[in-house]
Amino acid sequence: MDAVSVGITEVIGRALQLRPEAFGDLHGELHSGGSAARMGIWIALLAGLSQAIGQAFVLFVNRVQPLRFAISLVIEALLFVSGFLVWASSTWLVAWLVFGSREALPALIGALGIAHAPQLFAFFGALPYLGGPILTLLSLWTAIAFVVGVASVADLSPWSAFGSLVVGWLVMYGLQRTAGQPVMALGRWSLDRAAGVPLIRDSRRLESLLQAGALSKREWRR
Repeated sequence: MDAVSVGITEVIGRALQLRPEAFGDLHGELHSGGSAARMGIWIALLAGLSQAIGQAFVLFVNRVQPLRFAISLVIEALLFVSGFLVWASSTWLVAWLVFGSREALPALIGALGIAHAPQLFAFFGALPYLGGPILTLLSLWTAIAFVVGVASVADLSPWSAFGSLVVGWLVMYGLQRTAGQPVMALGRWSLDRAAGVPLIRDSRRLESLLQAGALSKREWRR
């Protein structure tokens, strides 16, 4: 059964159930045409958009206009996918060099993208009080899906898959803190341009901005 006959909704359903066949059934397709890899990227993009919606509080507090608000969400999703691709590449490199996996990079990109399925519900993070616990549950769910996906596609043990993911993330984190600084600065600049204002992201400054907005509304009503 390949990616064309399975369909994205069924793949998402299997990934949410943490079923290895959600990734194993796509193995041949990942090699033959790469359509499953594209499917993985699409799922990661939707997951990034869901996360952006869940964190849209920052855009609300900064009073971003509706059209710019929507554009900012799309840019955040694209930046999320960019980071995901770097992490998938570093994970693939670690699995190849350290654990002896000979799986192709598109296969791992597809598997890790599909494993982002639980993050499609990340928009629930915007709920007051419940948002934090929901995001914690989704993070744990997604982490398990990552291990299942890499183990299934790269033919590794769960511990080797986990090691590849962790070391791959550390490599990506190191790149972000060193050579990737200009790229990260470009991403922040792109978000500011899309929003039309320099976005305030610091939690204390956001709180002050929110209080100032509430105070101005009270004064206006008087």
